[in-house]
Formats: sequence, C-alpha cells, structure tokens
Amino acid sequence: MASARCVFCDATLQPNSSYCVSCGQLIPRQPARPPVPAQFQAPREAPQARPDASGAAPVPVPAVPAAPVQPVPLPQSLPWQVPGARAEVPAAPAPAAAPRPAFDRVELVFSTGQRAVVSGSVVLGRKPADTALAMGIRSVEVLDDTRSVSRVHLFLEVADGTITLGDAGSANGARLERGGRQLPLEGAGTRVAAAIGDRVWLGDLSFVIQAAA
Repeated sequence: MASARCVFCDATLQPNSSYCVSCGQLIPRQPARPPVPAQFQAPREAPQARPDASGAAPVPVPAVPAAPVQPVPLPQSLPWQVPGARAEVPAAPAPAAAPRPAFDRVELVFSTGQRAVVSGSVVLGRKPADTALAMGIRSVEVLDDTRSVSRVHLFLEVADGTITLGDAGSANGARLERGGRQLPLEGAGTRVAAAIGDRVWLGDLSFVIQAAA
C-alpha cells in the first residue's frame, strides 16, 4: 500500500497523523459517506457453491432476494388531498309518513234507522233549516219522537280526510263516544276531532260515523 503524502509539501505522512511533521499543516480528512439505504443498494451476486472437504457435490446456496421497494404516494394524490373529493356517507332514509285516509264525505247511521251522507259543513237538529240557510251550509233534520234533540243541536264538518264536531248550544248536550268512553262536547261551539267508527250522542239519540260508499 502506498504511503500517504502531504498535499502541501509532498512529505511522507506518518500513519494516523493529524498534521504534517514537515510543514505543520493539518491533514484534511475525507468526509464519511452516509450508508446507502437497502432498497437502493445494488443486488448482491449469489455466492458460488463450494465443494466441501469430503469431495461431495457442492450444495447450492440460495440467493437472498433484495428487499422490495415500497411505492411512496405522491403529494396531492391521496383521496383527502384531491380538491373537491370527499367521502360520501349514505343518508338515512326518512321515515314514511302514515297516509291519511282520503275521503270528503261520511255516512251517519242513526240509532233510529235514519241514514244521511254528508260532506263539507252541516248542522244537525230537529229544525236546523233556518240556521243552515243563514250560514250557507247544509242541514240534516234528525227524526226524534223523544224531543231530546234540540232544534239546532250539532255542527259537523268533513274536509280533507278530517272530521270535526261542535255542540251548537243544545239543551241536552252532545257527547263523543270512542272505545267505551264518552267525551262531553262544550256548549261554546269548541270543535273536537272525530274519526270513522265513533258514536255521537244527541240527547237520547246517537249516530255512528261510517265511511260513505
């Protein structure tokens, strides 16, 4: 191996010397190179098989495969980095609203056997014609031998699948019966909601609200 020489005075340098004994200059050091990552190193050649001392056939030495290079994602290539891209979350379906029965008229079946199909606004009683004419609505004259039904006894309205009732200021009152329970109607004309199958009492008489054919 050739001896190292000083780059300033060309004198022979002593091994492991930090400066030249001839000119006194510091000996420059070669900068150490950083190690090369494994994925960028050149693949090593597989070692050749060697015969053993007994003269047997050489045993091949398996080559060690180089470590695979993992791809690195480029900037702005991930889904959350792309402008305008976002994860789509499926919306929960809205609960379906219960359909309202579509009807605009009902049939009143009285306990006396009388029947009447009504729609819109009507007034019921023994003699409701004058009141109905003044209000511009229809009248239903209730046949009553007991005279417990007032001349103008009850207001009833059927519209957009809803039924409402109101006492017209009757003497014996009106009641709404549902499920075996009766609800007295106020005499001030306050309306309450009724439904198909309800029974309505006018004094001692009653009628059942049924769907019109």
